[in-house]
Amino acid sequence: SGRREKKSGRRARVQVETRHGFERPTAPVVRDVDIPEMIAVGDLAAAMAVKTGDLIKVLMKMGVMATINQTLDQDTAVLVVEEMGHRPRPVSEGAEEDALLAAATAGSDEASEAQSRAPIVTVMGHVDHGKTSLLDYIRKSRVASGEAGGITQHIGAYNVATARGSITFLDTPGHAAFTRMRARGAQVTDIVILIIAADDGVMPQTREAIQHARAAGVPMVVAITKVDKEDADPDRIKSELTKEEVVVEDWGGDIQCVAVSSQSGEGIEELLDSVVLQAELLELKAVVDDVARGAIIESSVEKGRGPTATVLVRSGTLRQGDVVLAGPYFGRVRAMFDDAGKPCKAAGPSTPVQILGLSGAPDAGEEVISVTDERKARELADLREKKLREQKLAQSQAVRLDQAFEQMGSGEQKTLNIMIRGDVQGSIEALSEALTKIPSEEVKVNIVASAVGGISESDVDLAVASEAIIIGFNTRADGKARQRIQTTGVDVRYYSIIYDVIDDVSDAISGLLGTELREKIVGTAEVREVFRSSAFGAVAGCLVVDGEVRRGLPIRVLRDQVVIYEGELESLRRHKDDAQKVEAGTECGIAVKNYNDVKVGDQIECYDREEVRRQIKTEESGGRR
Repeated sequence: SGRREKKSGRRARVQVETRHGFERPTAPVVRDVDIPEMIAVGDLAAAMAVKTGDLIKVLMKMGVMATINQTLDQDTAVLVVEEMGHRPRPVSEGAEEDALLAAATAGSDEASEAQSRAPIVTVMGHVDHGKTSLLDYIRKSRVASGEAGGITQHIGAYNVATARGSITFLDTPGHAAFTRMRARGAQVTDIVILIIAADDGVMPQTREAIQHARAAGVPMVVAITKVDKEDADPDRIKSELTKEEVVVEDWGGDIQCVAVSSQSGEGIEELLDSVVLQAELLELKAVVDDVARGAIIESSVEKGRGPTATVLVRSGTLRQGDVVLAGPYFGRVRAMFDDAGKPCKAAGPSTPVQILGLSGAPDAGEEVISVTDERKARELADLREKKLREQKLAQSQAVRLDQAFEQMGSGEQKTLNIMIRGDVQGSIEALSEALTKIPSEEVKVNIVASAVGGISESDVDLAVASEAIIIGFNTRADGKARQRIQTTGVDVRYYSIIYDVIDDVSDAISGLLGTELREKIVGTAEVREVFRSSAFGAVAGCLVVDGEVRRGLPIRVLRDQVVIYEGELESLRRHKDDAQKVEAGTECGIAVKNYNDVKVGDQIECYDREEVRRQIKTEESGGRR
């Protein structure tokens, strides 16, 4: 009776839709694909929403062998996108950068009225013509005495207050290896002072400075230095300048020319007057209350301070605490120092300052701009870093391909691997360019790595792995690196003068070239009579006509200037006595070992073989004077 009655109703079935809701598209999806100058294969596949393998197959059909991480140029990417049925949209290289830069600087102060600014003057000329000494006299300091070897090896920026107003001077190096640094100095300047020594003349770097000034479109003022020397001849300098199409005012031209002396101060006031006059003609102006814009003059990594950069402000005002962007690096200005090393809070137009706080050491010549949006600045820096990485990857792939073709064409080629660590970015740039240009068809200089700062333990490990020589230019190894160097035996060389580096690397290349045997003709004897001897067979009665014939050296028998036998002396006699050597103009008897076909009129040539190291010719003809 306690049992429950079963419910008679049937349980309702749940209807589940088993068909999927996806419908196959009736037409293929065509996408608009933005294509920059360089794009990786994986990124291009993601932009088209296709599998990377399918994209690589299409590339292989087109004859392009590429992996997922390799980069394609814009033209190849456009063809691939069209082949796969999508619409390519080529994007200019700087379009995305310009958009991010505009967003990063949005909200800055409205540009106020432009005001007059101090001129930026670059001092250029040949090495050891007195550029830094002239600037020293103007600055009342002794910079040249502290330079290694007495030559300037990086750009120095100085702000000099004169009775005629403030002038910013840039001192550029004159050595042949610093071509790019001089070009950079001409690009950021308003006026170029061309320095020529009165006792020397127009030299290769002088002509190069003239070309840089003309390419940059800036006016020149010629300063003839060392006029107080006895052999000074300013008129000869002016005559040589006319050959370079530089005609001074004294000779009916439009180029100001001043004779100066860094020792006595003669002509310094006239030179400053000429610079101020030229600046007034240019009517130089800049906006002060605006976003700071400038250029990196030099950069380095200092222990305890991190990356430091010398910035020349062109317009606006750079203040401590501003967020700045320089190439692929950005950061907040933690501290600022003027050219004398004193702290400062702000820098206006035409002012060189050293700043701390960047995320890395930017390349010299990079544009510097202060931004208002730090997040956009970080995005732009990441974008530039990505592009720089892609460019380096493409270059390394091209280099490996070129090396393969060179080795296929000319056999095995020796390589000298070099790592460079320098104090400033400009010196590293000049060193890398100079070393890779050392001419040698059999040995190639390969710069494994180059960076600013001291030599670290990781650098030594990289040098061991790549079998490279480490060059420290005005830098040294730290404690751990020195211990690592001792245990590994890596060749580390320290330098402070650039042409010492070039000479030593040239010697190293000569060592890799090995040695070669050279023949030196010691003497020649002419056969006048042939005698028969029971001991030696045919004995040639000779007259030594050139040099000397020595016992123990190999000889050749020539008939009608054709070598018919090579061998050695069996006997050398003078008046029946054995002789060690017989000099020119003396008669002697010569018996040739295992040869009895000597005839009258033959020549017996005595020669010596010596093993010498093969040398290379450096292209540094006028760099060191």
